[in-house]
Amino acid sequence: MKNWIILLISIITCLKVFSQETHTWIYEVSQEPREHPVNMTHLNLTVSFNPYKGQVFGKVTHTFIPLRDKVDSIYLDAPEIEILKVNRGLKSLQWKMNDQGVWIYADTPFSGGKKDSIAIEYQCTPKKGIYFIGWNDSTARSRKQIWTQGQGIDNRYWIPMYDDMNDKVITETHILFDAKYQVLSNGNLISKKSEKNNSNTWHYKMDHPHAPYLLMIGIGNYQIEKRVTQSGVPVNLWYYPEHPERVKPTYLYSTECIEFLEEQTGIPYPWKSYSQIPVQDFVYGAMENTTATVFGDFLWVDDRMFIDRNYIGTNVHELTHQWFGDYITARSARHTWLQESFATYYPKKFMQKIYGEDFYEWQLRNEHNSALKASEKDLLPVLHSHAGSSRWYPKGSAIIDMMAYTFGENEFKRVIHHYLKKYAYQSVETQDLYKSFQDTLGLSPFWFFDQWLYRGGEPHYQVNWKILGNGKHNELQLFVSQLQPQLELTGLFQMPVKIEINYKDGSRELMEILVSKKDECFSFHLENNKEVSFVLFDPGSRILKKLTYNRSWDQLKAQASAASHMIDRYDALVEMRNIELSQKLDFLQQRYAQEKFHAIKTEILKQIKLSATEASWNIRKQAVTDKSVEVRAAVWNEWPEWKPEHWDYVSIALKDSAASVITAVLENAWIQFPEKHNLILQLTGNWPGPAHKLEILKLELSLRSGDTTAIPKLVDLASPGFEFITRQNAMDALKRSNILTQDLILSMFEGVGNANFKLSSVCEQTLSDYSRQTKWLELIKSVYHNYATSLELNPKLEKYK
Repeated sequence: MKNWIILLISIITCLKVFSQETHTWIYEVSQEPREHPVNMTHLNLTVSFNPYKGQVFGKVTHTFIPLRDKVDSIYLDAPEIEILKVNRGLKSLQWKMNDQGVWIYADTPFSGGKKDSIAIEYQCTPKKGIYFIGWNDSTARSRKQIWTQGQGIDNRYWIPMYDDMNDKVITETHILFDAKYQVLSNGNLISKKSEKNNSNTWHYKMDHPHAPYLLMIGIGNYQIEKRVTQSGVPVNLWYYPEHPERVKPTYLYSTECIEFLEEQTGIPYPWKSYSQIPVQDFVYGAMENTTATVFGDFLWVDDRMFIDRNYIGTNVHELTHQWFGDYITARSARHTWLQESFATYYPKKFMQKIYGEDFYEWQLRNEHNSALKASEKDLLPVLHSHAGSSRWYPKGSAIIDMMAYTFGENEFKRVIHHYLKKYAYQSVETQDLYKSFQDTLGLSPFWFFDQWLYRGGEPHYQVNWKILGNGKHNELQLFVSQLQPQLELTGLFQMPVKIEINYKDGSRELMEILVSKKDECFSFHLENNKEVSFVLFDPGSRILKKLTYNRSWDQLKAQASAASHMIDRYDALVEMRNIELSQKLDFLQQRYAQEKFHAIKTEILKQIKLSATEASWNIRKQAVTDKSVEVRAAVWNEWPEWKPEHWDYVSIALKDSAASVITAVLENAWIQFPEKHNLILQLTGNWPGPAHKLEILKLELSLRSGDTTAIPKLVDLASPGFEFITRQNAMDALKRSNILTQDLILSMFEGVGNANFKLSSVCEQTLSDYSRQTKWLELIKSVYHNYATSLELNPKLEKYK
């Protein structure tokens, strides 16, 4: 593996005798923090734009302190930026460009420890880092916006700067733009000054340093709702003026989650204010720019859209980064988990507070499943620059959960408080968190960090148990084996595991064991020789693991009925999948009536899918009107047959408030009830759904039924007048119907060159799919020939010359 070194670490451990263990870690030479001869302290940016041409005109002044005795040159990242002038005070400096940046040469060396500065005037037409949305939309329907996305290292494309996460700088921005628009940047709004030509200069400044990739600008047509937390933090919620009704559902809990994180960490919100701003065509969910989170406006929802998808989880995730990522920042990509894992863990805990324990357990299970899935591909550790999102986000969050579970919730909070306070406004590495355990609790959790962070994989436990005794003195013997392969980067895991013995009289006992060997046996005295109903290994499933645990039908029924944790009842039901339906149907019907959480009800619907018994239909009929949108959608995905007598239930689903339920039933209803097409359209109403999903599906179904008036409507929805998700949905619908027009081709030509990589990749692939048919290839080439000179087409389209 390129740039990786296998590092053997020998640890001397004292048991009864001294023994030596060898642990293998991956060390990435390429992930050493970037060297830099100066410490940047202040970035002062004055900038203006020509949004129609995507041009940036700027002047940036960098203030710094040399870290070495004499520094004769400084290198700044500046790919494809045209440098116009470089000054040191009143003196002009020489510079030299290369493909990725600029060398600036001092007239006399910069002196170690002495503050200095350089000012750079420049211009550029960047393809990354800053995005100009809707300014050239000929239909004038798209929003007109400018927004930036600096992470990972993209601010360098529009500002000459030291653009790396291992340095921190106080930023100050002066943004000149049309007075019709609002402007947001990091920090406090110092002033808003009217200028000539109907423009304003917006002046923002940070009070504390932050990483360069967190600098942001957002410009558009907005209004602002102002709130204040109980601790006095001003919160500015930016919104589109035409949709004030979306403010409440979108920004639900926006002040409460700040208060929650202050309570969890013991650290007050570390900046003077907090703003949030929705933008069109954002390529990710959101971005935690310091004091100013940007989020995709596909999360800008009204009450009805909220049912299917809301901003709460993303909101808390980005807010958490104001502490974990902005306040303290990982020194290199190898330590990314210190940001993303915590920003996944705390939203899960906030959701636990809002939605309850069942919701929390289900989120944790999804984290476990994602981590285990990643290990099917490779066994890279979390502490690796290529660990991937499944490890930085869900697995890391699950590991933090195990930290709190293993060392104690209150103890964990003390560690985190110390960690944040000690390294405030600094760059951190994983070892800093490790040292915080030592400083705070006086313990060295090497075993935990070693197996969960520095090494890969997860434990796979096999569990069995039996009762021994003469009826007077009985004991339960629990056999635990670790089945995971013993490889260079994955060994045996050491974990404290809770064991819960449930008795047939309804009582239970909770014990804890330490599992650390390949094969182990644990014995438990049975209280008053009571009869055991079932035994739980890790009740609540707090440990990230695979589990092989064969239980009898009676034990599964008991666990599915009486386990106190939802996830344990769910696991028992999953183990019933291979049991004959006739044996379990009555029990499943009983459980469906008694359970509330959607995951269990959905599992039951899957297991009865092939059943046409009255009991099965009773379950399905209840599911159609269930309180949970997940259940109401799932029942139609598991509907076994379509009959005229089912129309009443179909019509209920078609009128559902959730788009996911309507889309789950709509296509099959259209096929199975052709005589009711008009009624189906009437029942679903005129609501287009999120990203026009419902509207597009209905147009596609109408097109399949011969209604060619749907074609121009779908082609229009694929045009630049709409945001990228709507465009993708419309293109997919037209491709499925094998419809191609000149206007659609032009929209895809524009999309291929779009800065939103999700849209550009869809447009490129869709054109390629069409081009496999001779008639469409000829049409694409004809359009290219006719418009190549009048439009600025992306070079990727030259294959259609």
